[in-house]
Amino acid sequence: MKPRRPRSNRARPRPTVAAATHPWEEVLASFTDAVIVTDEASRVVLFNQAAEELTGLPQARVVGQPCASVFTHAAVIGEMVERVQHSGQNESRGEEHLHRRSRAIPVRIACLPVWDGRDRMRGTAIVIHDLTYQKALEESARRNESLARLGTLVAGLAHEIKNPLAGIKGAAQLLQARLANRSDLHECTAVITREADRLSRLVEELLTLGAPPKPRLEPLNIHQVIQHVVSVIEGELTHRGIQLRCEFDPSLPDIRGDRFQLSQVFLNLIKNAMEAMAGGRQPVGDPAITISTRMETDFRILRDQRRSDKFLRVEVADHGIGVGEADLARIFEPFFTTKPRGTGLGLAISHRIVAEHGGSIRAEANHPVGTVVTVTLPVSAP
Repeated sequence: MKPRRPRSNRARPRPTVAAATHPWEEVLASFTDAVIVTDEASRVVLFNQAAEELTGLPQARVVGQPCASVFTHAAVIGEMVERVQHSGQNESRGEEHLHRRSRAIPVRIACLPVWDGRDRMRGTAIVIHDLTYQKALEESARRNESLARLGTLVAGLAHEIKNPLAGIKGAAQLLQARLANRSDLHECTAVITREADRLSRLVEELLTLGAPPKPRLEPLNIHQVIQHVVSVIEGELTHRGIQLRCEFDPSLPDIRGDRFQLSQVFLNLIKNAMEAMAGGRQPVGDPAITISTRMETDFRILRDQRRSDKFLRVEVADHGIGVGEADLARIFEPFFTTKPRGTGLGLAISHRIVAEHGGSIRAEANHPVGTVVTVTLPVSAP
């Protein structure tokens, strides 16, 4: 016996599967959440645009297919549909995972019955909310809180460190001038000066990490920012025999960002890729770093109406030595580095800058060898 709709004293809207044709498609196309409607036989009858983007499946391919067949990698959805069909009660899951392009996408799922005008259940509606951006924000907040604590400590020590360093460097330069005819001591004073400069730069990086300046946001063409960085580092790339390939989508809209800070991010990423290539196991052919841009389709979010809900992504991919799976989760932590003489601050600063722009940054393995770092930035609202 088919379940009847539970009685309620409060009037509720009555969506019907029969109405799930053109009018519903127009309305649901504007939803940022994925919405899938099934009929009494659990076959998909509606699949909105957000569902296409979330799953990577075109509507024409899934309409008419059993829901369980569409979501073979997320069996929980088909199971929820079956239970709701039998019980007539809403059901939701706090966090599950959909798999797309070998990536697990965190989602929140709700399934509810669809009733006709006679209070007979004619199918179900599934609403899937992408949690990717929320998770990225939570991770970013956790890292920023850690960096803020570090910044408080560094601010107190920076003054005490920088003053002695200036004295050490000044004394070394004075000795160097007085001992100009002593070649055996000249190298000693040069080492003192060089190491004092290195420690001074480290202190400056720590100050930037702990208390970075607020970005001065303006509309930016991301390709112009990247091309500027490429012009700065092109000579070093040529010297090392590394090609740089740019695969840009010319139709991308502007972002709102700080030109100087974002240039710092991409310069750091390209330098890291270059150093990885220098010690890497490049495949047969010319070693190359690839920078690509496109619109971000891995997640959609609901944001304040005054802001955009669209993002673009920049990927910097190398074929170098790669980063171990365990290290990938830590490379944005301060002082963590896989380089012999690295400080472990470059990527941590880059993470902080991207977070200040409302974006996210992540690193993944670049199969078969190497690493790809993805920077996601919000598009400038029209």
